[in-house]
Amino acid sequence: MLHEGAEALDLAVGDADDTDAMAAGTVVPWFSASKLAATVAVARAWELGLLNPHDRVAEHLPEFAGPGKDDIRIVHLLTHTAPLRTVDREVGRRFADGRRALLELILKGDADPDWTPGTRAAYLGHTGYLLLDEIVRRSSGRPFEDFLNQRVTVPMGLASRLGGPPGADVVDVPWYGPAELASRVARFDVGMRYPSACMAGPFGDAAEICEMVRQGGTRHGRRILSPETCTALVTDQRPTTLVDESAGRVRRWGLGMVLAAENFGPAAPASFGALGGTACLVFADPEAGLTVSLYFNGNTGAADRLSRDRHVIDALYRDLQRLGLRP
Repeated sequence: MLHEGAEALDLAVGDADDTDAMAAGTVVPWFSASKLAATVAVARAWELGLLNPHDRVAEHLPEFAGPGKDDIRIVHLLTHTAPLRTVDREVGRRFADGRRALLELILKGDADPDWTPGTRAAYLGHTGYLLLDEIVRRSSGRPFEDFLNQRVTVPMGLASRLGGPPGADVVDVPWYGPAELASRVARFDVGMRYPSACMAGPFGDAAEICEMVRQGGTRHGRRILSPETCTALVTDQRPTTLVDESAGRVRRWGLGMVLAAENFGPAAPASFGALGGTACLVFADPEAGLTVSLYFNGNTGAADRLSRDRHVIDALYRDLQRLGLRP
């Protein structure tokens, strides 16, 4: 936990696996919180003029063609409002097939009918960020993981990497939720390097990324993004009444950032961050000057996860109030 940019709490308890205790530096998979780092890399590409959020995807990937796909724009990938939910489910079932096979599936797949881009929302686990991976790959001339590392993690001094730090073992996170979801959430190889799910490293690094955005693009004296870009990342990009069909409720979204998620508990409406599997979350609360990353060494069902997250964060905010660090 960071308060006004300084480390206020760095705590680890419990077991990482059968032989090792969990530690602050334990290398863990970030699951879908990987999109936090990938989003910052895409934002860097935007600042470098390699893409624009309002570009049509087909401008960068001409083979991404077909009915309903011509007006899908990069902003729709970042806000999960592209009509690609059906193909995304197929990608999730074929996660182990490899990047090239999944990209071909997405490029050739059909758009969902009766869905104008930007008018409906449903969480895309992998499809949007695999397309973003390819756009950055082609426009920069280098693999996305190299671009992310060179433009984000290395300048920030982070140990985490897309695919995991060299030579580090990634802890297997046990699954305690519904059996039918186990293969999709708990069992995958971060070495696949998908930007949607394959970051690995100490999860405190996720807090560093959120804190950088909270501070307007600067962390430890290094500028990573401009203040204007950071503002765009955390500003509502969906209609505020739009129901997320995956969540069954309205869910606010910036450019690649979930805003004021119910999992963030009493955090202010200006909070932003990311969720990973059902094991981890990270968010910044600008009004409290607070950035929090939480990692639990076990995935569980969504309802249990929400209850757990909110109990922990409620307790955290109560303690901050007792310490006079929050009104």
